[in-house]
Amino acid sequence: MTRRLVIDIRFNNMGMCRDRLTRPWVEHRIKLFRDLTLSSLKHQGNQNFLTLLKYDPRSHDVIYEVLTDLGITLPDHIRFVPVEQYEQAISEYIQGADELYIARTDSDDLLHKDYFQQLHDYQHQPESWALLNQNGYYWDRDRHVMAPKFYASPQFYVLIYQVNNFLKGDRYTIRDHGHVIKFPHEKLPGRNWVNVVHSTNTSPKVVPGENRMQLDEINAVLRDYMDNPPK
Repeated sequence: MTRRLVIDIRFNNMGMCRDRLTRPWVEHRIKLFRDLTLSSLKHQGNQNFLTLLKYDPRSHDVIYEVLTDLGITLPDHIRFVPVEQYEQAISEYIQGADELYIARTDSDDLLHKDYFQQLHDYQHQPESWALLNQNGYYWDRDRHVMAPKFYASPQFYVLIYQVNNFLKGDRYTIRDHGHVIKFPHEKLPGRNWVNVVHSTNTSPKVVPGENRMQLDEINAVLRDYMDNPPK
């Protein structure tokens, strides 16, 4: 049984921000990606995955100008892809495999260094459509405060497909990440994500006041989630 793992990241293909096609917005978000999620992806113990950052094709030139200007060279398995080419990129990647896991995250969040290994090793039930990661952390990057967080149906979900069904066009209909818990699902153990709070979050977040962690605890967590954690 061969499984392929695809990491699904929405960069600016959603119309939530009016300035998402502009150079200032793109540059700011790419810097966040470089410092946070890219660091986390490089920190994964298992590098057998394909990350696709979906973007609006109207911003193609500015994205690649910013990557060049910032000196960012991405490895082959971490790519920006126009949103209309996303499914074709997956279809090419999964040729010859039996199963496909599509794991969602955002371009400014962190994943535990053993998370992808866990996904490669996990044995789901045949009737399951999705895996949920309900436990993680909120980390305010600007104030350097962190607390454990439970989220019933967070954006850090995994969709399960048989490759032959995906290639035939089968897809799950998802309104938003809160809808995924209604699918036949399983809950993954551990705290596999850090949802990063910063001044330009698309959705406002606040680190819970209760159970806030000590500085040494925060730094220990970040060492498990980032290639280059803050000192």
